[in-house]
Amino acid sequence: MRYGSETPWQELAFLVPRDQVQDWRMLLLHDAAAANGVLDELPATAAAVAAARGLDAHAVRVVLDGLALWDIVTVDDDGGGDGVYALGPAAPDPEATAILRHHAGSLRRWTTIPERVRGVAPASATMNPGGPAIMLAAMAVRGRESAAGAVDACLAVAPDAASVLDLGGGHGQFAAEFARRGLRAVMQDWSEVIDLVRRSDWLDGVDVELFGGDFFETAPDETFDIVFCAGVVYTMDGERLVRLFRQVRPLIAPGGHLALHTFLRGTDELATLFLGQMLGVAAGGPHREDDLRHWLDEAGYGVEATRRLDRRPEWMLLATPSSG
Repeated sequence: MRYGSETPWQELAFLVPRDQVQDWRMLLLHDAAAANGVLDELPATAAAVAAARGLDAHAVRVVLDGLALWDIVTVDDDGGGDGVYALGPAAPDPEATAILRHHAGSLRRWTTIPERVRGVAPASATMNPGGPAIMLAAMAVRGRESAAGAVDACLAVAPDAASVLDLGGGHGQFAAEFARRGLRAVMQDWSEVIDLVRRSDWLDGVDVELFGGDFFETAPDETFDIVFCAGVVYTMDGERLVRLFRQVRPLIAPGGHLALHTFLRGTDELATLFLGQMLGVAAGGPHREDDLRHWLDEAGYGVEATRRLDRRPEWMLLATPSSG
């Protein structure tokens, strides 16, 4: 297995079939190196890396020797025990690095499952080191390949749509794809997420308007043909979703749609495995289609279309506000 630019990122992610998951030892060794800038110092000896970064030389050497087993680094050792390490042929590129680091963070979340079984709520300490930046960088990689299918599904139902609000848009790749199709695209997320997006290159070359703020507290003062939610539905329980759906209604223009990009429980083994991942956060997880339909109905919507997308385990549900 290679981990460089020739490796499809999907092979490195945590959300893969059971027989395709990467070796947890490689994941944690790589994350230790990436989090502490070890790979950025190469080529160098372990002692030189440790001195430059203020790290433990023995631990740095152990990590690098481990990564050499996967050709992520190489070592030129003349037998003196202080070899020079360099990036190897399988050193991950930036996209692969983002996915691997997110995978390592996911692994940490899975280690909290015993506490969750005992009823202990997840703590913020279970989040990835680096927090949202690592997660969003990884999700941007996935989003770039998921966006086209999701936008196709939306425009098949709403071919005349001219504007979209990407609610909880995170990395912005769905908003970017809508913009490429000619729609006016506005993306809303927490202000700290918007700040991360502004500092990144995720939206370079596309015209996406950014709006910062918690949706339950503020929203754009206008309506949109599509209100699009990706990766939002599975982070909330039913009660909170009904509240969200109700608050969205005034933002949907007459004849417009609420579009939900999500995973559906019971439709794919990857959705089942994702439930384990979501035990590491406060609430949510893939919901059943019948439950989403019930909550949408309770909030005053009717489901117009349900579409399974090519990328597993993704689905689109498109709903319209009921009259009255």
